[in-house]
Amino acid sequence: NRAMPPIKTLEQNKELILNNSKLHEQFDTCELLNNVKTMAVTRKENKVIRERAKRTMSLSVSKFEQMRGLGQKMTGALLGSLNMVEAADELNMDHVYVSFFDFLWGYTFIGPFSVLLWKRRTIVLRIRQFLWKRGLIKPSDCDYEALCATLLLEQTQAIHYCAKTDKDSERGNIAGFFFANFAYVDNDCNYQVADLFAVDIDLDTKRFVKAKLDDINLNAKETVILLWFNTIAAQHVKLHSMANWGVNVDDALADVNPFFRRSSVVTVMYNYFGYTSFNGFFKTWVEEGLASPGWEDPKKPFVQSFNHSIKEGVWQHGQIVDLVKYSEFINFVVKVRSIFFAEFQKHKEIFPGTDGEAMFVGTILHSLDHYFADWNLKDPLWLDVDDPRFGKMAEVGRVVKAGFVSDVPGLYFHKRYKGSGHPFYEAVYRKAAKINKKLADNMDTCIIK
Repeated sequence: NRAMPPIKTLEQNKELILNNSKLHEQFDTCELLNNVKTMAVTRKENKVIRERAKRTMSLSVSKFEQMRGLGQKMTGALLGSLNMVEAADELNMDHVYVSFFDFLWGYTFIGPFSVLLWKRRTIVLRIRQFLWKRGLIKPSDCDYEALCATLLLEQTQAIHYCAKTDKDSERGNIAGFFFANFAYVDNDCNYQVADLFAVDIDLDTKRFVKAKLDDINLNAKETVILLWFNTIAAQHVKLHSMANWGVNVDDALADVNPFFRRSSVVTVMYNYFGYTSFNGFFKTWVEEGLASPGWEDPKKPFVQSFNHSIKEGVWQHGQIVDLVKYSEFINFVVKVRSIFFAEFQKHKEIFPGTDGEAMFVGTILHSLDHYFADWNLKDPLWLDVDDPRFGKMAEVGRVVKAGFVSDVPGLYFHKRYKGSGHPFYEAVYRKAAKINKKLADNMDTCIIK
């Protein structure tokens, strides 16, 4: 019941990037690393938003009302059922308990439809791979240099942006994205951690400039594989993990806020399926020829990547505002975030024990990350499974793109902010739709993909 782990400071992230860069000579001449050295917090922490996002001390609405009515002040971690003082050591994707009946409901009304999606879509993937190998079909052309920029600017990977060139730089308007302690899986299906993965993007043309992985210079096609693998096995799972602090499955909410409680159960169950159950699917994919046998290794290289990234946590990324005018995604999220917390404060009484930041991440940010990932990588065949360095990651990347990114079909319950009929979600949607209706229409109230 401890609070969500605090985000890491900008200074911690900067120190890690700079220290790791010193381990490899090819980073010695990196102009953008000099800008990282002088990187400072560009946006002060908004204490008002932080206060609005803070969870209440109890999972029960009646308990919260009772404490507030008595005018009691919180001392230590007492008064409520939740620990308001101590934070968890690290994020965790599967630690929230649900009742047996909620578990059974999830297995009945969520699990089968999720399986149906990936079963159907991977069958199509297998057929397309078979036909392509025999020259009977050809995937659409891919502009890998443009795709690299899109994967960085139009997804939550954008938080890895650290610096851009000075205005008078001969290189032009170049943005640097740095991934310290970068988890990946090599072509022997062994889990590895690189000291530093760095990608430069031209912000004016929105195209790839260069990329490095420790001592390896990468081309755009290789970089796409690494960025996509980071999306599915590192960055995105942090959103899933944070979301666990933005839910409340307590029975006390059944009458007070049933829509939110059901959304919470959906999130918890889908996190369970995604973390605990996912690795068991590799046996099927290996048998079907979609993945190499190494993915079945008892060491679980995919889960190792999950765990590494979840443990790494999230760091301050206020400098991301530099990218607002270059990214539809960032422009929308920055604006909607303040709307979300203003409405959350108004309706906080019916969201007891819920961390607003975690709820924002687990609903709006998570669903839009899926939406953009599905839109950005239009064809799983763009990932080169024959790449001599990173082909194995492309295998699992294809499977995830095909079967786990788009909306799950057949669900009987409502999952969008739009049309929810709930005062909080509808209020956020109405204001968000004025900014970008397309994105507002795709905001989910739970993790359901």
